[in-house]
Amino acid sequence: MNTSKLKILPQPSADKLSQQFFLVGTVDIEAVDILETLYILPPDCTVELNFSQVDRVNSMGLAQLLKLFELWQHRNNQIRVTNVNRMIGVLFKMTGLTRFLAEDLGMEIAKATPAVATSEPAAVPPTILTSEKLQIQPQPSRTNPEQRFKLYGMVDVNAVDALQTLYIVPLNASVTLDFSEVARVNSMGLAQLLKLFQHWQERDISIRVVNANRMIGVLFKMTGLTRFLADEAPSKATIVPPGSAVPQARATESSVAAPVQRRISDAPAIIQANTSDKLNLWVSAQSSQQMNGWYFFNTYLQRHLGREVHLELSHGAMTERRKKIEEMDIVFTKPFEATRLMLEHQYKPLLRPIDQTDEVTLLVRSEDKRVTLADYQGGKIVTAAQDNFVYLLGRFLLEESESSLSDMEYIFSGHDIKALQMLLKGSADILFMLSDTYQGLSGLTRKMLREIDQSETAFAFHIFSVSPRCEAVGTALAEVLLDMNQDSQGRQVLADLGIPGWVKPTPDECDMLAMLFNRYAPVAA
Repeated sequence: MNTSKLKILPQPSADKLSQQFFLVGTVDIEAVDILETLYILPPDCTVELNFSQVDRVNSMGLAQLLKLFELWQHRNNQIRVTNVNRMIGVLFKMTGLTRFLAEDLGMEIAKATPAVATSEPAAVPPTILTSEKLQIQPQPSRTNPEQRFKLYGMVDVNAVDALQTLYIVPLNASVTLDFSEVARVNSMGLAQLLKLFQHWQERDISIRVVNANRMIGVLFKMTGLTRFLADEAPSKATIVPPGSAVPQARATESSVAAPVQRRISDAPAIIQANTSDKLNLWVSAQSSQQMNGWYFFNTYLQRHLGREVHLELSHGAMTERRKKIEEMDIVFTKPFEATRLMLEHQYKPLLRPIDQTDEVTLLVRSEDKRVTLADYQGGKIVTAAQDNFVYLLGRFLLEESESSLSDMEYIFSGHDIKALQMLLKGSADILFMLSDTYQGLSGLTRKMLREIDQSETAFAFHIFSVSPRCEAVGTALAEVLLDMNQDSQGRQVLADLGIPGWVKPTPDECDMLAMLFNRYAPVAA
C-alpha cells in the first residue's frame, strides 16, 4: 500500500488569530500523534487546513479529525479545509463535515500547491485514488467486428452510466477493454461489469480484458472472471479451499456466474416475533481497539431505542459464546458470517460502516531471513478460520504473487490472537490477518512482524443485520445509527469505534457477497 506518514507543515500568516497548515501524506491511525499537536491552538482563532497533498483519509483518520474538529468548535475556532480530493470530499459529506469544506466539491480541485516551508520536497504517492468518474474512450481497431475501448478512472457505483454505453456493441463482435488507466474496481463496479459481460455473452460477443492491475486481477479471479483476462490462464481462475464442497467445475463454467447462486428460500417460515422488552446484540469487533467503544455504543443504543439491549462481544480470544449467533436479534459481524445469516436464516441487512472494508495483511516474523515469497514454498500458513473472507482473500493474494505456493499447508487456529502466537513461536511461516486487527496491535508486537503483502480490494465489509423476528426493531435501529453524526454523544461513540458513520449496503453489494459465499464458503455436512 503506497501510504506515507502524515506531516503537518505550518504556513506563514500575517494574523496571529489565523492559523494555516499544509498536510502531506495519509490521515490514518498512524496520524494520531501528529494531529494531537493541533490541540494546542488558541481559542477564537481561524484554522485553515490545506489537503492538496493528502492522498487518503481512512476511517480511523476520519475519527481523529472528528475529535479534533469537535474540540476546536468547543473553543470557538473557525475551521476551513481546502483542496480535498473527491474521495475525501465524499467522506466529509457522508459524515456531516461538508460545512468545513471551503470549495464546492462539484468543481474541479485546484492543482496548484502552495509553497512549503521545508527543505524537503513534499512526498507525493505515485498512485493517488481520487475516485475519478469513469471515462471510456473508443480505440482504433484493424477489423470491423473488433471493438477496442480504453477505460480511465474508477469502476464503482458512479460508473453505471458510462458502462451503459457499451451495451450497444453489435452481435458477434470481439471486445477488448484496456484497464491500464483503471485505478480500482470495487464491489459495486464489479457487479456492473458482471451484468455487462453476461449481456455480451448472450449476444455471442467475445470479451478480452488487458492490462488490469494486480488487485483487479485478484477480484476477477475471486469472482470467476479470470477467463476474460488476456494475461492469465483460465485454469488459475478459482481456488477451492481444502475440504470445501464447492466443485472444481465452477472455475471453468462457460458463462458469467449469476450474482447469487443460492437465495433465501421462498417457502413460508414459521418465525415467532420477539415480544420481549430485552434485545440481544451480537458484535464481532473489527479490532481490539474497538472493545470499549462497543460498550459505549450499547449504552447509547439502549438510550435511543428505549429498550434493554444485552451485548455479546466477540473478538479473537475474547469471544463469549453463551448463545448461538442465529439466536440473536441484532448482529454486527464479518462478511461471510453476515451473508450466511442472510441466506440461511433470513436476516435482513441494515447498514455497513462508511469507507471500511475487510482487507487482509500477510505477515511473517521480522527476523525471518527469507526474502522472496518463493522461499516459503512448502511452509505453513496460519489464519483464524477457513469460513472467513480473510482466508479466501489471503490465499488469492498469495497465489497471485507466487503460484508455487498453491499447495501450502494451512492451519486454522480458531481466532486471530492464537494465530499470531503460532507465527511468533515458529509454528507457522506466514500469517493471514485482518488488516484492521494488524493495525490495532501494539507497537511492540508490530516490531516483531514484517508485512509482505496487503490487499486493497474494497470488496467486503462487516454488516449490521436484524433477525426476521425483529423487523420493526431494524427500522428503528437504522434510524438511530444513521443519525449518530447529528449529536455530540453519537459522534464521540463513532470516534471511539473508529467508524466515521453508517451507510445502507446496496442490493448489488449484498449479491456480490452472496455470490462469493456460494462459490467458496465451506458447506456443513
